[in-house]
Amino acid sequence: MAQGNVELVKAAFEAFYRGDESAMLALTAPDVVVTQFPDQLDVRDYHGHEGIRQVMGDWIGTWDDWSIEILRAREVAGLVFVTALQRGRGRASGAPIDGEVVFVFTVRRSAIARWQMFRSEQEARDAVDVGGQPRGA
Repeated sequence: MAQGNVELVKAAFEAFYRGDESAMLALTAPDVVVTQFPDQLDVRDYHGHEGIRQVMGDWIGTWDDWSIEILRAREVAGLVFVTALQRGRGRASGAPIDGEVVFVFTVRRSAIARWQMFRSEQEARDAVDVGGQPRGA
């Protein structure tokens, strides 16, 4: 089952890479919750498929030549941890971005139910518990 969860998350990334939004959304729960990086100035949660569209548009729209590549994906304590390399150049500032990020996915009933964003694996591990819920929730 755990390997199936990793493969499901990788399939969502592959659909994104292909530009196949409907295939990507088919792998997410209708009530999915997306949580931005904790240190982001305007941090908030996004809800549902429309929330996924919005968070991705908001983030990707701030960069020119933005790309993301999975470096590692594995299951840890029932969650799928994805380390990815993100690259781009700020649309307004021209400032480059080139660094790793960590996403934590909770999979329920064969669909991504939660997607959390972190700057490092340590930050991610400190923020989530074995059940996949944010600490303090």
